[in-house]
Amino acid sequence: MWLVLCPSDDLAALWAFHGLKERGLESLELVTVETLGLGVRWDHRVSTQRVSLEFTLADGRCIRDGDLQGTLNRLSYPPLDSLVLFQPADREYVRQELTSFFLSWLSALPGPVINRPTPWGLTGQWRHVSEWAALAARAGLPVPPYHLTSRDLHEPTSPAMRLVPNGVAITTLIVAGSAVVGASAPPSIREGCLRLAGLADTALLGVEFLADPQAGWLFAGATPLPDLRLGGEPLLDALALLLRGKQGVQ
Repeated sequence: MWLVLCPSDDLAALWAFHGLKERGLESLELVTVETLGLGVRWDHRVSTQRVSLEFTLADGRCIRDGDLQGTLNRLSYPPLDSLVLFQPADREYVRQELTSFFLSWLSALPGPVINRPTPWGLTGQWRHVSEWAALAARAGLPVPPYHLTSRDLHEPTSPAMRLVPNGVAITTLIVAGSAVVGASAPPSIREGCLRLAGLADTALLGVEFLADPQAGWLFAGATPLPDLRLGGEPLLDALALLLRGKQGVQ
């Protein structure tokens, strides 16, 4: 069994789910974050000897760690609908506890997991745009000048944060394991994207550029939650290989 975990409105993940089924992952199950918040029976045990996971969904499907072969993880938040049942003063605490629980059981998933959770994000590490700029420069990608103020440090991290102004056309390349798919790009840019994904320890990474005919390619930002549809059929092929364990994803 394989899993696709995502919000119900993640159209890119739904597209990938159907595309992966067509590539022979017939026992692929789609589990949405909303489903995980409704009538789920959990059995998640953590000890010094082992970690185990089993949960039964309201529709009767039972997911056991021993049956899992791989997971495409697109969960960036836990189910939050139940927060309305709590007093407003308690909701932030409950949200943090839910996030901790999801971090724990997602970390217990066996087999290849794209992308594994971290303490900084359930679908991999969310970074401030300044961090992405520093990593991109280390990876050898062309990075425009970036000016950081004290106010910027307090801005919430968002997938929409970029090094270029809003409204300009962005070209996206997607790294999936050892593959770089999406728009046509110079070899040096593609190799830099692979190095960036390695430095970020992120198996599935969208790397955004301002591709100007005169100025060349300039790094604009990166996200562990790219629009998978931009990678087309080659991305589905790469994801199928990753989920089957034929590329190095832990």
